[in-house]
Amino acid sequence: MKKLLLLCLPALLLLASCHIHVVDTPFLAKFENMLYTDIRVEVDGYGSAVIAPGERITFEIARDDQSYHYEAETHGRSSSNEQIGLVVEWSRTRDISGNSYTTYLITAEDLFFLKMRNTGHHDLHPLYVNHGLADQTMDDITIPGNGVLYNTGYYKAFTNTRVQANWSDLPSDYTYWEQGYHFNFPWTENQAVTLLNTFKKDAAPEQGFKVESKLVDHRSDEPFGIDAGSPRGSN
Repeated sequence: MKKLLLLCLPALLLLASCHIHVVDTPFLAKFENMLYTDIRVEVDGYGSAVIAPGERITFEIARDDQSYHYEAETHGRSSSNEQIGLVVEWSRTRDISGNSYTTYLITAEDLFFLKMRNTGHHDLHPLYVNHGLADQTMDDITIPGNGVLYNTGYYKAFTNTRVQANWSDLPSDYTYWEQGYHFNFPWTENQAVTLLNTFKKDAAPEQGFKVESKLVDHRSDEPFGIDAGSPRGSN
C-alpha cells in the first residue's frame, strides 16, 4: 500500500499545478471589395491587406479590444502606377458583437468609375472629367485607338458631367461625352460608365456608352454593413 501511494503522489502534484485556460475565439472582421480597383484596408493594430475586386479578406480581432478601427483607400492606376482620378477613402470604428461582421466597401451614387474604349482614328490625350465644372479633373493619360478597354478612375457624378479628351495629333480638336445626352448615369451604388469612341477619318463621329452597377447581394445570415467611400478632401 505504501508503494501505491508513492507512485500516485507525482501524478497528484502534477494535477494540482495545472490551470485550465479558456481561449476566446477571435472576432472575424471581414471586408469585401465591391469596386473596380484594388482596395488597401488597414485595421489598427492588425496590419493591412489589399483586396482585389470581388474578393474579401478577414482580420482576426481580439475580443478584449471591444471595438476595431479601419481605414481603406483606392484609386485608378496607370500602367506606370500613377494615380488616375480621385482617391476614394474610408475610415470607421465598429464595436465587436457576435462572431463576425462583413463590411461591403462601395461608392455611393455621387461617384462613378470610368472605362474607355477607343477604336477611332485619333489617340486621346489628356482626359478631362467634369470639364468646365468646379470639380474638373485632368489626367495626363493616353487612350490609344487600339480598341482595348481601359480602366481609368473614380470621379464625381453630376447631372451635367462632361468627359472630354483631346486628339493627340490635333490638340485643338477633341471628342466629348455629356451626361444626359451621350450617356446616362444609373444613379446607383458602384456605378461605372464605359465610353466608346469610334470616330474615323472622314466619317461622322460616334460616341457610344455602356453603364453597369455592382449591387450588394448579401445572402447569408451573418451581420453586415455597407460603407460608402468618400473622395479624399471632401470632408
